[in-house]
Amino acid sequence: MPELPTAIHVIAKLELGGAQRIVIETARRLKGYRNVLLAGEEGPLTREALSLEGVETCLLTSLKREIHPFYDFLSLLSIGRIISREVARGREVIVHSHGSKAGVLARIAGRAARASGVVHTIHGFAFHEYQPRFTRLFYVLVERFCARFCDRLVAVSRATMRKGLGEKIGTPEKYRVIYPAILEEHFRLEPFDVASKRKEIGIDASSPVVGTVCCFKPQKAPLDFVEMARMVNAAVPEARFVMVGDGVLMEDVKRSLDRNKLLSLFRLLGWREDVPDIVAALDVFVLTSLWEGLPMVHAEAMSKGKPVVATSVDGTPEAVLDGVNGFLAPPGDVNRLAERVILLLKDPELRDKMGKAGRRIAFPTFSMDRLVRDITALYGELVGVSP
Repeated sequence: MPELPTAIHVIAKLELGGAQRIVIETARRLKGYRNVLLAGEEGPLTREALSLEGVETCLLTSLKREIHPFYDFLSLLSIGRIISREVARGREVIVHSHGSKAGVLARIAGRAARASGVVHTIHGFAFHEYQPRFTRLFYVLVERFCARFCDRLVAVSRATMRKGLGEKIGTPEKYRVIYPAILEEHFRLEPFDVASKRKEIGIDASSPVVGTVCCFKPQKAPLDFVEMARMVNAAVPEARFVMVGDGVLMEDVKRSLDRNKLLSLFRLLGWREDVPDIVAALDVFVLTSLWEGLPMVHAEAMSKGKPVVATSVDGTPEAVLDGVNGFLAPPGDVNRLAERVILLLKDPELRDKMGKAGRRIAFPTFSMDRLVRDITALYGELVGVSP
């Protein structure tokens, strides 16, 4: 009986995020392959990754997200050794990286070790228009260089593919658009006690609630959410606001809330394991990002029947259709975001209509089963295995 081909999934850190969830679920669900998961720095999902049945999970202590020549060289050698081990056993080997740092190291190592196929998923490029010119150019050149070492580039949205091709990263035939996905639990509409969940987080059951889920970092512009809330509060004083997440801008957020006398209206919940329930307890979901790939928090909100108000960056318009299941605004346009949130808070029928439209769009477009089928078909192109 021939050896199963090996799929080696590589990511720098197993933190709470869409890319990390996709890596774990792909390794867990992919059939017909021997699955190996390589990750670096420990994160909240590390324990789950180590417990995956039938998956060999290896933690590489040298693999870090920050640029560090010494540790990066050690990681390159470690990834290369693991790939070479599988190749030496006569197996077909697919190397699939996620994230910029893992993408650089795994693509080079995969090609050097003669893997059968090298794949990289672009969840979002490391370069963006808010960077200094030479910083941005550096990351563009790195992506152009590394694209030569892979057989397929998976873009999480059509906008991501266009952005890559516009910067001469890879060639059209290398690209495949595979939308990211969320867990099935998000799609279940079981009886849910909204009042109880709101009471748990300290919000009255009758208050309209606006919320977000994000890492508090410049990309997500959490201070724009606070400014938007200030404007919404002036028009809808009974509204309350929920922010799930944490990060380097947390203290800035707290200072802004204090300065604007909004602390009593906000619930800063940190990272939670009950995000689907928190989202289900909202009336409107908002994301104020300045750049993105295609954030899966939109799909999570849509799956719970919540209208989305978001910035029209990168792949977001492919999930949030302006005027259909939510509203879009240019990045940084806090006035437009506030206007749309106020409109939704004052019109329950519109909220319900948009929420239902979002559910219809979310499934099966962003289902994990669909994503794994697409990945299986992609791997099959490279190793000649039918899905």
